[in-house]
Amino acid sequence: MIDLNDLLESRLVDGSDVYIDSGMSPSEYLEELANDIRRNACQPFELSAVVMAPGIPGFDDGEEISGMCVAKEGGRWLVYRAKEDLFYAFWGARPEQLGAHGIFGSPLYCWSA
Repeated sequence: MIDLNDLLESRLVDGSDVYIDSGMSPSEYLEELANDIRRNACQPFELSAVVMAPGIPGFDDGEEISGMCVAKEGGRWLVYRAKEDLFYAFWGARPEQLGAHGIFGSPLYCWSA
């Protein structure tokens, strides 16, 4: 079985899909994001959300999507789905009522959204 903590750590080096505002140091910004994820990492647990606009390819709006939560902070949840080998951003104050609003890719991209 895959160790999600090791997988997460190995993916924190890829910031190729992260938008970095001009005037910011890309290396400093990406390191800040990675450290924020590390600070908010949690013991992985299964979590679900409802797909909402703008949607996620392969899922219908209103469909439930599930994965393993690897980090959480203030209504932001970082979730990994092994089937697609992608991370997703879920949002919401309560874990039983989360939305997935089309943010997926690297953990750094999802956390930065």
